[in-house]
This record gives sequence, C-alpha cells and structure tokens, in this order.
Amino acid sequence: MDNVKLIINAKVLDLINGTHELSSVEIKDGRIAAIEPQKNYRVDEGEGILDLSGKFLSPGFIDTHSHLVMYSNFRRQLDCSPENVSSIEEMVEKFKAEQDVILRDGWLRGYGYNEFELAEKRHPNRFDLDRISTEIPIYVQHSSAHMGAVNTKALELMGVGLDDADPEGGRFERDENGQVNGVLFEFPALDKAKAVLPEIDASDLANDIEGGIADYQSRGITSATEMCVGLLNGINDWHAALEYLQRPQHFRTRFAIDYKLLLNDPAFEGETGDSIREKLEELSGGFATLGGAKFFNDGSIQIHTAALREDYYDGTKSDDTQFTDDELLELFTHFQKLGYPLITHANGDKAAEAVIDAYVKTKENKKTTIQNRVEHLQTVNKADIKKMVKNDIGGSFFMNHIYYFGDVHKAKFLGPERAENLEPVRWAEDAGMTFTIHSDCPVTDISPLHSIGIAVDRETRSGDVLGKKQRLSRIEAYRKMTIDAAKLNGTDDVEGSVEVSKYADFVVLSHNPFKASNTLSDELVQMTIVDGRIVFKR
Repeated sequence: MDNVKLIINAKVLDLINGTHELSSVEIKDGRIAAIEPQKNYRVDEGEGILDLSGKFLSPGFIDTHSHLVMYSNFRRQLDCSPENVSSIEEMVEKFKAEQDVILRDGWLRGYGYNEFELAEKRHPNRFDLDRISTEIPIYVQHSSAHMGAVNTKALELMGVGLDDADPEGGRFERDENGQVNGVLFEFPALDKAKAVLPEIDASDLANDIEGGIADYQSRGITSATEMCVGLLNGINDWHAALEYLQRPQHFRTRFAIDYKLLLNDPAFEGETGDSIREKLEELSGGFATLGGAKFFNDGSIQIHTAALREDYYDGTKSDDTQFTDDELLELFTHFQKLGYPLITHANGDKAAEAVIDAYVKTKENKKTTIQNRVEHLQTVNKADIKKMVKNDIGGSFFMNHIYYFGDVHKAKFLGPERAENLEPVRWAEDAGMTFTIHSDCPVTDISPLHSIGIAVDRETRSGDVLGKKQRLSRIEAYRKMTIDAAKLNGTDDVEGSVEVSKYADFVVLSHNPFKASNTLSDELVQMTIVDGRIVFKR
C-alpha cells in the first residue's frame, strides 16, 4: 500500500455547501495537516505526492449498518440473489455445477434468494434441495437474513422431526400433509440450523473478513460497523474478529455484539462496555472499537414477521414484538449500567415505538455519550421521529428497501398509502434527527453511492417512484454516509469530512457526486485512501 504525504490538484468536496475547491492536502501521521488552495501551493518533486489531476476528493464513506463478517463468509457460498438466480430450477442446477467449489466443512450453503424474484414465486424447500443432494446437508439463507431453507439431511442433523411443533418465536413451513418442509422462519427456527453448522476456524474466518473488507474499500468505504457479532456463527464471529484485529489494519471497524453473547458466553464474563472498547482499540492500534449491544425487537416485513401497528395490506395479522415491554426495560437497564450503547432492530412501527419508549424510560442509566439507536425504521411516523429527536435517540434507515423491495411492499405487504412513506427520511431530516442510511449488506448490495442515489430518486426495481415527498437532496443524502454517519458514531471530530486534524480517509471520485447529471454508481470510485495509505486503486 502506497503512503501519501501530499495530495495535489484535488477538487475537495465541501459537504455543507455542496461545492468544491481545487486544493492541496497535506497528510502527516495519518491525519490531515493542512488544506491550501492549489494556486497558493508550490509543489516540489518527491515521494508520497499524489496528483489527482482535478478528480474529486471526498471523505471516505462510513457504513453504519452492515454485516461484514457474514458478507465476508458468504463470498464463498452460492449467490442466490435475483441478479444471479432467477428460479429454483436454476438454483438447483448452479448448486450442482459449483458443488466442488463451494462445499465447505461438509456443507453446501447459499444466500440472498428472494421468493418474489424467483420464477416459481415461492421458497425453495427440502424437496427442491434434496435434488442437489440427500447426503450433504444444505442451507440457503433468505435475503432478509430472517429465514432460510434446508434439505432433509440438514433437518436430520438439526434433530427436527417432520411432525415437530414450531419453536417459540419461530415457525416451520409445512407441506400439504402438515409436515415440516425445510423452510425456517425467524431466529428461533434458524438457531436450530446454526447449532449444527460446522464451526468456522477463527483464522479461516479472519481471512474471509480481509477479503470482505477489500470489497468494501473498492466501493469507497473507509469505516464500517459490523452490526451483530454472533449472527453468522455465534462466538466464533468474535474470535475471528479478534484474530483479524491482530493483523496490520487498513480499515476502521466498529463491532456491535449480540446481547445474548454478552449475557451468556464465558468470553464476556465480567466485561463492560468500557473494557471491551479498550480491548478492541488496543488490539487494533485504534482502528477498531465497540459499536454497542445489539437487539432484535421484530423480524422482516417481507416475510410477515415485522411488528406493525396495523395489519399487513394482504390481510395477514401483524406479528408481535420479540420482547415484551418489561423485557426491554430490564435488558436496556442492565446494558446501559454496564456502559454499552444500545442498538435495536425494528422494521415495524409497533416494534420501533416499543424500543423508543424503553430507551426513554431507561435513559437515567445511560453512561455513554454515543446515542442509542433504532435500526431500519421502515414504517415510523412523524410522532415517533419527534420523540426520538426530543430524547436524543439516533437511527438508521434501510434505504435500499425502496429499490429492492418497494414494489412488493406496495403491492402486498404495506399497500400504496403506507408504502409512500416507507423509509421516511424527509420527515427525519426536517425534524433534525441524527440518522444515516444503510444497505444491511448482505441483505442488499454494499454500495454507498447506490444507497445515496436511492434516497435521492426513490425508484424501485421496476422504475416506480415511491414517495416523492420523502426524497432527500443529493447533498443531504451524501451526508448520511459521511459527516452524519460520523455524528451517529460519535466520531465527527475525527472523520466524516475533509478538514484539518481529521483522519486522512478519502475516496477519490471521477465526477462530482453533487451534480444531478452524474449517475451515482460505483464506477465513480477511482481510489480509496485510509490513514494516508492507498488501499484501493481502479
């Protein structure tokens, strides 16, 4: 990786005014030492000088909600996303064709399918997956990460009989005879598969993480939050993260940890938010820190497991929240007393309301200045947002849902009226809320520029425009993955904008991202710089 001491002929983006100025940027010890107009700067030849020749210098993108560990591991599984698989039949054939490449620790695994994008308009089940193999266990995860499908061999290993009752809080789909057909809904059902999946060696998964980070950097990301350590493979996620952090660092990471691990695993016995934060920062040389304790208060809209105030548009009754109000109060009190920032998943407005209320009722126990957060916030209303602002609660909107799932939400799950205010970022911006937008990768693609474009255009996959009144301007949307992301993380003093004394973390763009005629895509990314070192170059 090349070290950069001076960047010249750079059009430095101003994130407040939406302008730029041709400048030179001096870098010392991984920080911005000076920014001077190019016309006033005399450049001597020497090593470490980077001439951008008029390209645009932006702060690096800050991803505040994705699953880096899961994505990194998934790169070695079969991609079953709509971009790669169009039918169950094609899924079966690709598994067969790629079996020798993707077979890992005795299992075949895939990720990212969406039944509404498959030709059959249904989930793959054990009968489909048995056509691939009846001897090798198979597990395919849904794009929502809240459900998946297994073959008969996997069910046997899981100890699930075909006539077993549903697990509390989860569900098994059943065939015409009422028997389990291999489709698993929500974490209590998925946990039965997770319990028998082979443990991933920490060093092996650390290697995966390095590969995933390289992908993130190629999209201009310089900092990311792993949103649930433990979601992929339990405590092995944590051991892999620690293994990775002992290696040379060239990326900034924040780790939010599954509250169940924090409560129950011996690795966290006696730990506090401060002790974990100090451990991560010391181990990584300051490149990593604690994100917080992570909770899930509902599931996913597109599989009918989100907790909504009203029933679904297709008449399905809304699921209840995953925690009772008393359970939230108890958990939030416990973890705040230990110094953890709180981060809670809530897709539905009923789930979000319960989380917001519990944050307010337990705020006297809060010991950190970092905001407690609500994640996804897909269906909240103005009153919810107002209460968040009043009580200094931050959030992040699952912006990519507009493009990837907006059509089906409008037609089936929420209906036209509610879908118009899906991901209500305009309301949040006007209310002065501290918030970001995210992809929830690997649920959707990790592309900051695409996410920004979705917030601006609000176009669905079919080209429909969903909620014109909820649009953000380009500069507003751009801030959500730069300076506003830093504010949500509590790091706006060191990152999020190109200013003296902040980290020398940049993305170099070929064209001005604030100009409406320029398409917001990954093709704009020419180079990524972290700590004054070039980590990606197109």
